Amino acid sequence: MKVEMTIPDLSTTGTTIKVTNWLVEIGQSVKRGQPLLEVETDKATMEVEAYITGILSDIIAKPGDEVEVGQAIALIETQDEGLNVMKPAADAVPQAAAQVSGPKGTQKSAFPGESKSAGMFARNRQKAAQGVGEIQPPTKSNGTEQGVPSAPALLMSIAQRVVAQRMLESKQTIPHFYLQSSANAGPMAASRNSTAGEKPVWDAFFVYATGKALQRYDRLCASFLNGKLIPQQVEAVSVAVDLDGDLYVIPITSPASKLPEQISEEIRAGVQRLQKGDPEAKLIHPSNLTITNLGATGVEIFTAVINPPEAAILAIGKISPVVVAVDGQVTIQQRVSITLSVDHRVVNGRYAADFLQAIVAELESF
Repeated sequence: MKVEMTIPDLSTTGTTIKVTNWLVEIGQSVKRGQPLLEVETDKATMEVEAYITGILSDIIAKPGDEVEVGQAIALIETQDEGLNVMKPAADAVPQAAAQVSGPKGTQKSAFPGESKSAGMFARNRQKAAQGVGEIQPPTKSNGTEQGVPSAPALLMSIAQRVVAQRMLESKQTIPHFYLQSSANAGPMAASRNSTAGEKPVWDAFFVYATGKALQRYDRLCASFLNGKLIPQQVEAVSVAVDLDGDLYVIPITSPASKLPEQISEEIRAGVQRLQKGDPEAKLIHPSNLTITNLGATGVEIFTAVINPPEAAILAIGKISPVVVAVDGQVTIQQRVSITLSVDHRVVNGRYAADFLQAIVAELESF
């Protein structure tokens, strides 16, 4: 018996659903709950799962085709003639673009010093150790060497593929330039230590300072699209979060009107939603600027790639003691390096420099 596989309701009312990639081929066996294909909306890239076990006998919707909810996209053949197909609920089908394997789906690597996400590489090494994927000696066809390495491709999650695509787009289309400065982190640290109860996360202070600076330098709240500067219809600063090797952003709306303690609570709540697998939390949310912080890893200075359609991204390094001269006296300050990556089509160097110094002034005023 052949059963139609249809596009489920992905809760993307008013958006186009586009088939991007089939994960199985005609003739292959599939199991209920197995990802069959990837589709793309204007919000995210998602996986669509099979709701029946059988053999994929035909693919109706090809990569590049636009489809609608309920439209047949494939035929799955099953031997059970009396099968009663139970389609899953809509919210149980799609896996959002920033889908993370999560604690249950993440395997710890057997290699010392590796993160949880390194499990994918451990599995590839295991295949290599078993002789799978060895490079075959070249053969000749019409006098031309046709040797092709048969090593298996490294596994990538949907989130990693989406990030790879967006970062490639960013570097190919956005003329980046970079500005670096540093700030006295002492006032920020003192404010954090004086907080009763749970201390705010460090990112909360940078989100607040950036939000305040954007109020004065709102040209950075625009995107360069089709030769024009288009104001972004949002007031938000996002925080980049790494969960088991997958990158997400947590948007904080109206950050200048909130205290760092409130911003910290929102960031923690956003991380918890991601850890629980909330599909809404994994969608790509618009914001004016993203903050990425590698200070906890010991990185002192780095430059980041702009997350389009934003015009800038702020990279935060490690807070470290530094010898400085203050009013003619040598002293030790806790300082933090910050690097601003900017779209040169949106603002020039002077404007971006003034914006960066406004952030520094806000950080040193806590």
